[in-house]
Amino acid sequence: MNQHFASLVMGIAAQAQAALEGHLPAEAPITDARLIAQTLIDTLGMLQEKTSGRLDDDERRLLEQVLADLRIRYVSGGGPAGSARHGWADAPRSS
Repeated sequence: MNQHFASLVMGIAAQAQAALEGHLPAEAPITDARLIAQTLIDTLGMLQEKTSGRLDDDERRLLEQVLADLRIRYVSGGGPAGSARHGWADAPRSS
């Protein structure tokens, strides 16, 4: 596994998790932590789409596991108004 890839995924995931828990830097220009979490989760989803077929098995599993965990945490927490209709939860999945 490429350690730079793993660090990127885990770094974005840690930021998303912190936002889901409501922890934002005092100087954050956006104060809606759930919106920030959704944006970071969407970023990881885009990374998954753009790297499809180009990751080794460990990298693919890491990204899948991180995304599944974050998406479950996001959905179980509610999310911003309208997210169920307009968020990634309803986006078509590629197989």
